[in-house]
Amino acid sequence: MYQDLIKDVKESMQPVVDMAEINKKATERLFALQSEYVADFINSGLAQMKALTEVKEPNQLVDLQVQYFKSLEAKTTDLAEKEIAAMTEAKEQLTDIVEKSWSDLSDKQPPFMDIQKFMETAAPEAPAATKKAPVKSTRKAAAAA
Repeated sequence: MYQDLIKDVKESMQPVVDMAEINKKATERLFALQSEYVADFINSGLAQMKALTEVKEPNQLVDLQVQYFKSLEAKTTDLAEKEIAAMTEAKEQLTDIVEKSWSDLSDKQPPFMDIQKFMETAAPEAPAATKKAPVKSTRKAAAAA
């Protein structure tokens, strides 16, 4: 009996464990993407500084800066798309688990749900609220007398 109880608890907690694993994987993936981006950002910044020190003409300086910022924008956009894809994938997996758990829960209704249904069908309907006559003010009645 004790082993059955442990088995039931493990089965009922499995969706939570699965959700934690999905969150862990998504976080690791986002961390790896961010780490890669930061390393690339630092390296490209250092390369840009080195290239700028070798520039002789102002036009070259402007061209190098424009190229640098365009590549930075492209890398940032790519990173954002990868992060959104990772978050979307995790969201879809979590949604599937929640929907499956919800359908399993509705298939296995707890015993108190039967009692609640019984109470709803057995309970008499409440009488309709009666309308009360307005109460006259005692000051006006005393003044009139």
